[in-house]
Amino acid sequence: MNIGKYRERVKQAMEPILLPEQKSRFEEYYTKKAFRIERNMAAAIIIMQTCMMLIFIFRDGGPFLSARRTGYFSLYGFLMAATVCFLAAYLTCFKKENYHSIVILRRIYIGIMCIWGMGITVLDQIGGNTIGVYCYLIPTIAALLLLEPVESIVVFCTNWGILVLILVVTGVNPENLFSNVINGTFVTFLSVFISIRYNRSVETEFRDREIIAMQYEKIRKANDQLHELAFTDQLTGLHNRRYLMEQVFGQFEEFRSKDYFLEMIMVDIDFFKQFNDTYGHLEGDVCLKKIASILEEYDRKEGTAAVRYGGEEFLVVRITGQREGAYRPEEELMEQIKQANIPREDTVWKRVTVSMGIWKGLMKELDSVESAIRYADKALYHAKSAGRNCIYRYGQEESGGK
Repeated sequence: MNIGKYRERVKQAMEPILLPEQKSRFEEYYTKKAFRIERNMAAAIIIMQTCMMLIFIFRDGGPFLSARRTGYFSLYGFLMAATVCFLAAYLTCFKKENYHSIVILRRIYIGIMCIWGMGITVLDQIGGNTIGVYCYLIPTIAALLLLEPVESIVVFCTNWGILVLILVVTGVNPENLFSNVINGTFVTFLSVFISIRYNRSVETEFRDREIIAMQYEKIRKANDQLHELAFTDQLTGLHNRRYLMEQVFGQFEEFRSKDYFLEMIMVDIDFFKQFNDTYGHLEGDVCLKKIASILEEYDRKEGTAAVRYGGEEFLVVRITGQREGAYRPEEELMEQIKQANIPREDTVWKRVTVSMGIWKGLMKELDSVESAIRYADKALYHAKSAGRNCIYRYGQEESGGK
């Protein structure tokens, strides 16, 4: 039973945490996360190996006094040169954002470190020393340099197996062979455990970050949708009165201080209640949508903000830094509605018409946004009193649209 549980735990430990499509993103994430540590570690190794070579150079007899001393000196030089090459390639790939190449470089460098540690350990054994270098080097590699679980098992166990084979075949330091094998085996298994634990810890952290980021993005999109719904009229798709007050006029005081001009057009569908009574509310909704689509197109062309103000009333707002001069785009809007030729037989015009009330002026002349709306509404009242299907500008004479 205990063996079964152990096998299940081993199986779980070997199962991949990340999906295949997450691997490339993880390579980028981990490389950025470990960049400073790996860069500084490589620099420290270069310095240490250089110092060791200098020590051997200035020792009595020099670095080549004996075969063993030559071996040490050669291994220090080998690791220093390999680390310099690794660091140069590592920095180049990082600059080019070639993260997969860095993963390959890391694996190659781990292999080089294992070979170096094996060589130093054999030389130590020839001198009757312990396997101390192996015992601190392999766990350090496992804790600092990321390997996949299978890779860590293959690399560390193969490295230890070759080292034991060399010690047995050469017969160096036979009196300590048994204890070295026991200690080395324990360190190897410990290193595999550390490496797998480190790998799963980092991958779990990355997976959780992606899950949180995905959930946050879903929440953000949901909030954006709710925000859009709160500012959108569901029937016509235009913005609503809340959007007008919060988004368009939310910076009213700032606009006033900059001497901005405001144009406000109140649009009302003529005899709309009569239209509903005659053709039904469904046709009334279709009529509202058609007028809204014309206003939406007008928005895109003129840079205005059109909102459904309520019922059959729409409000078109333009805030600008300069007067428009003689050009009167509202007349073009009236003409577009006329050309749409939305049919109805219950008026003398035999089509859907609108009345418009307009206020234009400097925003600094207003004490509030509501004042501009009130002026446009009064102008609309005059347009409707004048017989509808026309434009009336606040404080000006009537301009016909018939």
